[in-house]
Parts: sequence; C-alpha cells; structure tokens
Amino acid sequence: MRNPLAVALLTSFLAAVLVTCTRSRAQEPDSDLRTSAHAFTPSAAPIQNVLSSLLTLLEQTRKSGDRKAEANLLGAIANSYNALHQQQRAVEQFQAARAIWREVGDSEHEASTIAHIGDVYRGWGFPELANRYYRDALNLYPIADKAGRGATLNNLSLTYFSLNNRKKCVESLNEALAIFRELQDRRGEALALANLGAAYVFLVNDPLKAVDILQQAVTKLEILDDRDSEAGALDKMGVAWHNLGKSELAGLSFQHALELFHAAGDAQGEAAVRKHMRTLGEQQAQAFSK
Repeated sequence: MRNPLAVALLTSFLAAVLVTCTRSRAQEPDSDLRTSAHAFTPSAAPIQNVLSSLLTLLEQTRKSGDRKAEANLLGAIANSYNALHQQQRAVEQFQAARAIWREVGDSEHEASTIAHIGDVYRGWGFPELANRYYRDALNLYPIADKAGRGATLNNLSLTYFSLNNRKKCVESLNEALAIFRELQDRRGEALALANLGAAYVFLVNDPLKAVDILQQAVTKLEILDDRDSEAGALDKMGVAWHNLGKSELAGLSFQHALELFHAAGDAQGEAAVRKHMRTLGEQQAQAFSK
C-alpha cells in the first residue's frame, strides 16, 4: 500500500505537471494547445462573449444548410463551454458535431471530435471514460492521419497514468514517440518524453531511466523555448534524483524549475515545485526518524 505522502505527491504531479499534446484540428483552429497544466486560462468574460457570437453564427449557418461549417462551429462552441467549466454542455456539443461528421462520412474529423470528448472527460476527472473515447478515436482515425493518432496516444497515456496502469501507459507513449519522430514533430516528441519520464518515476519506479528520458525532454524543450514544460520536466527530474539518493542534484533540478516558472510568471508552477520539495522532505524526515 502506498505511503499517504507518496500518494499526495503523485496526485499533485498529475494535477500540476503532466503535459498535454493536442493537435490543432480543423473544427477549432484555436483549440486546447496546452503545453502544460499551468497554461494561462483566460477570464470567463471574453470566452462568454465569443460563445455568444458563435451561437449566433451557428443559427445562421444552420439556415444555410452547410453541415460541415455547422460541425466546425459546434466544436468551437464545445471548446468554449469546456473553458467555462461547463463540461456537460461541452460534451453535448461535441457529440452533435460528431454526428454530423459521421453523417457526411468524414472519419478524420469524427475521430478528432471523439478524442476531444476524451479530453473533456479527462480534464473533468473521469479517466475511465476518457480512456474509452480515446481508444474509440484511435480505431477510427484514417491510416494517413498520423498526427491525430500521435496526439491521442499521448493523451491516452495520461489516462493510463491516472489509472495506475504502467504497462499500457508506457506502451502508449512509446507508440506516440515513434509517430512524432517519424513526423519530425519535435514538440510532440519532447512532451511525450516528459510524460514517459514521469511514468518511469512514478509507475515503473526506475528513477535512473527516468533521469535519462527527462534529460532528453529538457534538452529538446529548451531548444523549443518551451520554458513551462521544461520546468515541469525538471520538477519530475528532481523527484527522480531524490529517489536515487542524490539530494544535491535533486535540489539543483528543483531550483532550476523554480527559476523557469518564476521567469514565466507562473506562480502556480512555483507553488507546485515547492509543495513537491516539502513533501519529499517530509518523506525523508520520516525515513530518518524510523
């Protein structure tokens, strides 16, 4: 049975560090392209204004009979509801869009819409449901849509992470990595490596391998100038070094993560790193006291 402190630490990492790799899809060009869970969330007022405009445009589009345009708008409306934390409405709109894509025989857009439903359920805290939708999407993607498959496999791995299924988590990430490398998608590769490193820290319990994978991720993220995701990977690396008994290297990784989060103006990221440092310190103190 896991130590309560370890459970708390794992939960905080799932909430604060794990990255999401979602691909830009035709029905919502400004969809959730988060590089980390700390990505800026706009205030509700502008989103509500956009949503009102989209709903008006949807009425006009329905009168014109343009079914594909209608599906595009439904996807954008769903994203707006999701951003407003109205997940049930988001799912309903995505389901309506999915029905249209199926009706017009567009399996690529249907698959990506199903994957977005998975995104909503995962963010809503239902990894089992998200997992089902991601797997349904993977079964529907056309062979040529490798980018969609790669992004969905990466996100599928996050549900396996939450469900503590290390074998499936690692398998999904390795498959996603192979696709990203084939497509020369450097950002997708870097984010998948960061998630794979987290899996080796928390699920596989192989901190040495985790350090190697996370170092690859950090190097790539630094080149991409993705400081937020780089900080998240360094945070995980700090835990891996701690688990290897390398407290000095752990401290350096945590400190670098704090500096990057601070430079990015990410107070939530800084707080998460400090929380992990405190939790690990408490674990260490408990071990010494026994």
